[in-house]
Amino acid sequence: MKNRFVGLLVLLIGSEVLGIVFGNIFFRLFNHTVPPAVLTSFNKGTAHAAFLVYGLGTGFIVFLWGVVAIAGSKLFRGKPQEPPRG
Repeated sequence: MKNRFVGLLVLLIGSEVLGIVFGNIFFRLFNHTVPPAVLTSFNKGTAHAAFLVYGLGTGFIVFLWGVVAIAGSKLFRGKPQEPPRG
């Protein structure tokens, strides 16, 4: 049970880190795309916060997808083959 908990915890942390990284990447893209004349410091701060929150949400969705894949992998495993007798 402990190994399963550690594995799920590592999956959750990795998924959230991946989501934050993607949130920062898309914020950087937003920052380069939007002209500075229309971007205030308030808009820039709230956009960065929004991208981070969306990244955390995406990370959680990736975590759920991983848990579903782990749970569903049992359906695709074949039955263990018995050694031949004789």
